[in-house]
Amino acid sequence: MDKNLLFFVDTGGFEDFTPMFIEQGFTVDFENSQRKATKLVKKNSYQILVAEFSHNPEFRDRVSNIESLLAGLEVQSPEVKIIILYDDINQPQLNQLKARYKMDITLPFPIDKKLLRQALI
Repeated sequence: MDKNLLFFVDTGGFEDFTPMFIEQGFTVDFENSQRKATKLVKKNSYQILVAEFSHNPEFRDRVSNIESLLAGLEVQSPEVKIIILYDDINQPQLNQLKARYKMDITLPFPIDKKLLRQALI
């Protein structure tokens, strides 16, 4: 069975978990552009998405940086496991998004690598 993982990082500032994902047997697509990540979702099937959630009050018509990505996954990879990395300051906006989209696991910064590794199972 394929083990494809999409790792989307928006602003970063945290450890690159790609080596851990590869160690766990995943083929990893790393992307830091939401538009390019959405294109990847249209072309590929993923078992896991690990995405950094961010909120910017200047977003006019959306709550976050990952709404298009999540919407695309609902269509292209409905069985995907979704792991969201987020800053506690954005909890209210994350809760709004959770009401509309599937999220299996949410992990606050700083990321506990042990919890992230367990989430991949």
